[in-house]
Amino acid sequence: MVDVNVNVNYKPSVMTETKLSAVSKWSIREFAALFDITPRAIRFYEDKGLISPSREGGSRVFGAIDYLRFERILRAKRLGFTLDDIKEVLEVTDGDVSDRAELLRRQGNFRRVIKGLARRRQDIDVLTAEMSEICDLLDRHLAETDPQSHGLAFAADYDAVFRRYLIDGFEPDTAHAPETACAQDTGHANPPDS
Repeated sequence: MVDVNVNVNYKPSVMTETKLSAVSKWSIREFAALFDITPRAIRFYEDKGLISPSREGGSRVFGAIDYLRFERILRAKRLGFTLDDIKEVLEVTDGDVSDRAELLRRQGNFRRVIKGLARRRQDIDVLTAEMSEICDLLDRHLAETDPQSHGLAFAADYDAVFRRYLIDGFEPDTAHAPETACAQDTGHANPPDS
């Protein structure tokens, strides 16, 4: 399985279809710049069969349809989909899969994904509420304390908020906690420079 890292700082565009049709063609460099990634990363997605720009005089040319498709691909990557997952969806939406049994299998997979996304949305809502409450605590703490004081009072307030969000019976294992946070090694190949 091949996976790819996506620029997590990329903000989906507000480019409307009107704006897309106004700029009908982009070179690979222009297209990559729209998504804040490298042309090499664009070629990686092309090699995986996820995008297929037209060619003019041997050069890749990207249009509005390519833009919308690539935006969908990157959105799916930000949500944790693998390239294989994305390709399965695109094969259905492109009409490349016509076998009834295969369409039913994929539909079942898609329904499971929808349930998983709903759960993630709930988790995001809970985490957003928790982080907002922590920011409010920080605001109060910073407004009420001497800049030279220590953060012990804040730590107690934070602990109270944190415990409200814990699953019943869960206690963190501080005896085996790592000293620093490290990126998780997934063992997946990364696209160059993205």
